[in-house]
Amino acid sequence: MAMTMKEINHFFERRQVRLGMNFGLSRMEALLKKLGNPHEGLTYIHIAGSNGKGSTLQYMKEILLAEGVRVASFTSPYLSRMNEQLKINADEISDKDFIAVFMEMWPSIQEMDHAGSGPTQFEILTAMAFSYFSKKEPDLVLLETGLGGRLDTTNVIKPLLSIITSISLEHTNILGDTLAEIASEKAGIIKNGAPVISGVREKEPADVIEDKAHAVGAPYYQLGRDFHVTNVEISEGKQSFSFTHENRTIDHIDMNMLGQHQIENAALAIAAVLIGLERINEKNIRKGIADAKWDGRFEMVSKDPLVIMDGAHNPAGIKVLVDALKVHYPEYEYRFVFSSFKDKDYAKMLHELEKDALEVIVTEFVHDRAAGAQELFEAAHQENKQLIKDWKAAITEGRRKTGDKEILVITGSLHFLSFVKTFLSVE
Repeated sequence: MAMTMKEINHFFERRQVRLGMNFGLSRMEALLKKLGNPHEGLTYIHIAGSNGKGSTLQYMKEILLAEGVRVASFTSPYLSRMNEQLKINADEISDKDFIAVFMEMWPSIQEMDHAGSGPTQFEILTAMAFSYFSKKEPDLVLLETGLGGRLDTTNVIKPLLSIITSISLEHTNILGDTLAEIASEKAGIIKNGAPVISGVREKEPADVIEDKAHAVGAPYYQLGRDFHVTNVEISEGKQSFSFTHENRTIDHIDMNMLGQHQIENAALAIAAVLIGLERINEKNIRKGIADAKWDGRFEMVSKDPLVIMDGAHNPAGIKVLVDALKVHYPEYEYRFVFSSFKDKDYAKMLHELEKDALEVIVTEFVHDRAAGAQELFEAAHQENKQLIKDWKAAITEGRRKTGDKEILVITGSLHFLSFVKTFLSVE
């Protein structure tokens, strides 16, 4: 008897709590073998990085859609529901298909559980993506890693091309304590002969990525060295840039997603489609970059008062967020509502916010990995800080206080934003 979506959601929630994150590819490979290796026979672009994976993927997707390419995408995490993570073109998997794909896998999951080697929540979801995509036969699959690269669940494929967007200190208990160590893990997605597009410019991690590419005969292209962003123009709510690679320049590319980091993400996407697919119409590149939107990334959700949500989930992401605020809204003051997972460096994240904060309101949400509001409050050094345990009350209070020439910014965790998004949309 088939489960309902509610029952499957509950299964995934219990699975996450029970098994957590357990790295290695053996379970994934075993599960895929039981399913007939559905990941084989598809064409992939594989994307890793500390920040910018989802936005870079979205830019590529919009360019490819404008070009008439039928494209599948697997992203994580989701904002509102799991279906968002598996898409064909702009359409997320239906509940009916989600249930059908899950139930097809259910005997294999039970068999592996019984043998004591049951797959994790993310392994099951990734395998579902492969199975679903193999049935839909897209022209291209855009595949985002969950965490790291070398041992990430998605790293069972042979890509047409790999992208590494950025490197920053994150998940140091898993990926390593230095940028070089983290870069080595992310570079694990690089495969023999498949070109690598990198947005990493800091010398230490960039050298690690380039060395790995050379070791496996993968052509290597680095932002700022092999392709370039020039003529950046920024005003309130708008920005544009020019892109150059070899003898080709595309001038004045308009975009709706804001921040210098988004210009760099867009440049990575353009480089990827030009190098990986070659014959892409300039008109479709312009349309794709202009059309791209990505929920929870510097997303304006209200104009009165002005409220922006951003899923900055590590210190580098928070710095990028604050920089974008100062560039696009330099005459405003910023009030933050902040919540985070406890395994993130939330003290550094708060420190980055506090440098430019009018006020920081800390709160908490229900999740086994969520930091308590009291922990966050104690980590904050801002004189003007407030603890409101109920996150809905925190947002309501933040909005009430936010006046003219002020912005309420809700940030700290994409999972937190998934609750916020639903709350704000039903108000």
